[in-house]
Amino acid sequence: MRDDRRIIVVEDDPKANEGLATVFGVVFVVVMGIAVIDHVLTLAWMSIASWFG
Repeated sequence: MRDDRRIIVVEDDPKANEGLATVFGVVFVVVMGIAVIDHVLTLAWMSIASWFG
């Protein structure tokens, strides 16, 4: 008996999500950079405030 059903293989295109990954990567780096700068400024502000007071 012969089986005529076809096997469908769906392959993801590696370049299909490349642009979206780049955008999310840039957003992540920018947000983390802002967080680090905010943390440094907060520590500096607390240090200066403790000197005067």
